Amino acid sequence: MIDKSLFIADCEAVRSASPLVHNITNYVAMNIAANVLLASGASPLMSFCPEEMDEIVAISSALVINIGCLDRHEIEGMKAAAAAAHRLSKPWVLDPVGAGASNIRTQTALELIKEYHPTVIRGNASEIMCIAGLAIASKGVDSSESSSNNYFI
Repeated sequence: MIDKSLFIADCEAVRSASPLVHNITNYVAMNIAANVLLASGASPLMSFCPEEMDEIVAISSALVINIGCLDRHEIEGMKAAAAAAHRLSKPWVLDPVGAGASNIRTQTALELIKEYHPTVIRGNASEIMCIAGLAIASKGVDSSESSSNNYFI
C-alpha cells in the first residue's frame, strides 16, 4: 500500500527540483512520456542522437530507455546514453519493450543490462522472463504471461 503522505511529499520534491529527464523512447510513447513528465513537474528531453549523448546525459537528472522502435542509429544512441549514465552514476530505467519478440530486441536489452547496469528495469511479465533467461511464447509487445504467476518463488 502506498503511504499517501509520502507520495505527496515525493510529488512535491519532484516539482521543487524540476529534474531534466532524458528519454529515448518509441514514437508511440514519446508524447505521453513528455506530458506525464511535464504534469509531474519534471522537464522532458527526447534525443536519439549518439553524438550528443555525453552532453545530454551530463545535464540530465535521469535517463529512460524504451526499446519500442529499434533501428541501428537508435541502438547506437541507447548504448551511448547508457554508457554515459553508467559512467556518470546517473539513475536510468530500461523498458525492454518486446524483449523475446525478436533476436535484436532481446540482444539489445541484454547488452544494455550487462554492460551498463540499469537502476530499474520496467517490463511486463514476458519481457522480464525473457531477460531472466526463461522460455516464453512472445506475443510481440503484449505479455503472454501473467505477473501474478510464481515463476521466481
